Amino acid sequence: MGSRTLDRYVGLDFLMTFVMAMVFVTFATSIGAVFKVMDLIARGMPWAPIVRIFLYSMPTSIVMAIPLGCLVSCLLVYGRLSDDGEVMAMQTLGIGLGTIVRSTILVVCGLVMLSLYINHEVEPRAHLARRTQQAALQSVAPLDIIEEGRFFNAVPGLRMYIGHRDGNTIRDVRIYDGREPGFTREIHAHHGLVHETEEGQNLAMDLVDARITPFSKEVPKTVYMDKWSLVIEQLGQTRSYQPDEEDARSTELWAMLLYLPAIYPELDAEDLRLQRTFYLFEINRRSAMAFSSLALILVGIPLGIRSHRKSTGMGVALSLLIFLAFYMTTLLAQSLVKMPAAQPHLLIWLPVVIFAALGIRLIRKKE
Repeated sequence: MGSRTLDRYVGLDFLMTFVMAMVFVTFATSIGAVFKVMDLIARGMPWAPIVRIFLYSMPTSIVMAIPLGCLVSCLLVYGRLSDDGEVMAMQTLGIGLGTIVRSTILVVCGLVMLSLYINHEVEPRAHLARRTQQAALQSVAPLDIIEEGRFFNAVPGLRMYIGHRDGNTIRDVRIYDGREPGFTREIHAHHGLVHETEEGQNLAMDLVDARITPFSKEVPKTVYMDKWSLVIEQLGQTRSYQPDEEDARSTELWAMLLYLPAIYPELDAEDLRLQRTFYLFEINRRSAMAFSSLALILVGIPLGIRSHRKSTGMGVALSLLIFLAFYMTTLLAQSLVKMPAAQPHLLIWLPVVIFAALGIRLIRKKE
């Protein structure tokens, strides 16, 4: 059997194993959504929009399933080849490890291109459709509108940012209130309390150490107050979903980055920088997640050859441990998204670079 035939054999084996792994991983990552769908149907919700919500959640599951499926497939295929002595036999015949793994890397490069399309174009649209359907099926409590660590529209003309929320306590509050035509004021507060009023229809905010700029049309200057209250009315009702950066395709995010001051004229320089960081991080997160498949198989190939385990369960368990380590490093970068100075949109690439470099080093050692 020539090296080209061996190359194709390994690549085909990997692709078939990947398809089976994708079915298993996609089902595993979607099991929570399945139970949620069953619960909603059992509670008398109409089944048609619930099924649509489940289908719209599939691209999000696939985003995670492709890199994990690649890693599982690598450990299983190359572990099996190593156990059967085929890797040693091929190397004895003078076939280098680079030739053995070439077809696998080519297949994964194709999966990276597919992931880039799904992550940048398909998944954001599906995310928007899913959240829109969910919002149409349920009433939103006033406290549920609060989203930590990002700007969101509470009502038309009222843009808010809550840095941290713990129960009814909120911190790092920034509000841009433009509900009155021709007049916008900034409200900054160190912390405060939120609670519902009028039987869950309104949201009341009691802010501490507040700065209001300008205070009003009659008092067009900055006013500092130890305590200040704000009430947002008629929130406890069925609401339409307000899209954010996760719902925009990357081409749309790049366009918004170019015209950010015009899109958000009410934001000051610091908050514009924060919003820019959100957009850059989301774009880079999608790309890094796509290239994670390549980084993970570079680690998975030498570990699969080294593992010498015939148990499929052990291969899956090792895959989960490696993927968990990779995912934890991406979460670290995501936790810094509220700190533009930390450059989180670049840090999200760190686990990809680390795992790819480690994998290349391990493959060279196996040579």
